[in-house]
Amino acid sequence: MSERGCEPNVATYKSLIKYICKIQQMEKVYELVDEMEKKKGSCLPKVVTYCYLLKSLKEPGEICRVLERMERNGCGMNDDVYNMVLRLYMKWDDGDGVRKTWKEMERNGWGPDRRSYTIMILENFEKGRVKDAVCYLEEMISKGMVLEPRTKKLVSSMNIRLKGRTEK
Repeated sequence: MSERGCEPNVATYKSLIKYICKIQQMEKVYELVDEMEKKKGSCLPKVVTYCYLLKSLKEPGEICRVLERMERNGCGMNDDVYNMVLRLYMKWDDGDGVRKTWKEMERNGWGPDRRSYTIMILENFEKGRVKDAVCYLEEMISKGMVLEPRTKKLVSSMNIRLKGRTEK
């Protein structure tokens, strides 16, 4: 593009980064992010770009580096980013990361929201922690939040399974 006099813009970089993250060529991804940061101005990465980076991470220790970079470039946290981080920590079964993220969300006024509770209910259930899933479910309901359709299905499934256990 540059050779033909058409400089890439933030949308171009974002598209490239999204694809390159999917194929896990992270060295190239970070080269592109570095390039965006050097150009500054309207080419600086946006929250969506950092979300692509977060989705491609392999371990909990990498989250802080991406979030620090995001903040350094003027992108603040929002509910989508918090929920993504929460989901990652749950996926990796990092209880400390989950607790810290949950508290930070509350402290900064970004939740926990319906998606946060849904993440906690579904992930705990998938990990066999039905008791924890039920606690989050009860807390969610006590706050007057409406269940997402997939959570309703899970709750229905949990009731059937729990019922089956008590009948034996």
